[in-house]
Amino acid sequence: MMRILIIEDEAILRGEVIEWLTLEGYETRGAADGIEGINAAFQHTPDLLICDITMPRLDGYGVLLELRANPATANTPFIFVTARAAQEDIRKGMNLGADDYLTKPFSRLELLHAVESRLEKKSIQEQRIQLEVSEWQQAFKQEREQRLLKAKLVAMFSHDFRNPLASIMSSNSLLRNYADRMDEAHRLAHMDRIDASVRQLLQMLDDMLIVSQMETGSLDFKPEQLSPVELLQDIVNEFAIIHGESHQLVCHNRFDGLVAADPRLMRQIAANLISNAIKYSPQGSEIEVVLERHDRLLVLTVQDHGIGIPEADQSRLFEAFERASNVGSVSGTGLGLAIVKQAVDLHSGTIQLESQVNIGTTVTVNIPI
Repeated sequence: MMRILIIEDEAILRGEVIEWLTLEGYETRGAADGIEGINAAFQHTPDLLICDITMPRLDGYGVLLELRANPATANTPFIFVTARAAQEDIRKGMNLGADDYLTKPFSRLELLHAVESRLEKKSIQEQRIQLEVSEWQQAFKQEREQRLLKAKLVAMFSHDFRNPLASIMSSNSLLRNYADRMDEAHRLAHMDRIDASVRQLLQMLDDMLIVSQMETGSLDFKPEQLSPVELLQDIVNEFAIIHGESHQLVCHNRFDGLVAADPRLMRQIAANLISNAIKYSPQGSEIEVVLERHDRLLVLTVQDHGIGIPEADQSRLFEAFERASNVGSVSGTGLGLAIVKQAVDLHSGTIQLESQVNIGTTVTVNIPI
């Protein structure tokens, strides 16, 4: 059942819209102002938002920017509802990322048409992305021309670039336009989100470079003395800034001292495992990251409580472009575990995966100290 959130300060209109949509079979929730609406959106992750512009505490433009700044709601279809009909108001809403615009008063049929249109476009877009990923996987299996593979690789990463870029742009717009209404903690949170999103983009660029080097056999191994505790904590903090509102990241650092390891490859190992755990876990679930010493081994464990991996799929997931058969519409390139496996092999380490469908997955990496 599709979930729709209505953010509207007029109680009678809000109730009427909720009743219309409920009768059509949608799961609906209401919020009386912008702040309440943002909290409801982060908590329930709706499939569509309908939002008034003129509201107390935070207007509709601010709501839209807050939601676009968060990866969990960055791509959620957004319909503005307002008594304003001026062209500049419409243009401003669309420039900020709104998908549609309804002017009060509107009829039940006008509302349903707008809702059905946006949900249909969202479904088509998700199907198109999944179809493209499937085509890229098939192209790799059939060893098509190298030029085609490189083009597909760029296309996949360009899609994944959109969320962190949207977070950067929306947080920047919020700071420019609403900084005077924020407290210091709120402003710093958006600055941290921008920093973390930039690091995420750099991580993706490094993923592309590593995949290219893997394909040509030129991936370098450059170990140096480093603190794995500091490295891992920095990575966990970056993910917490971006995904802390949707997932609980718990990190246990039980390792003392330094190790000889390649910092770039160690970052790839930890970042890809944590990213996968978040991607395939439900909202509000816990991701546990543990770093410890077992005899002469550095042991990194990442555990989630997500969708799990079917047993028949587990043996092939360390190959490039391979994904589990139960991922559904969750987007992904199928490169993360392949990169992890290559990085672990270069450290003369081992990797184990334990998973049960609908229970969760635990990945353990052992690196000789």
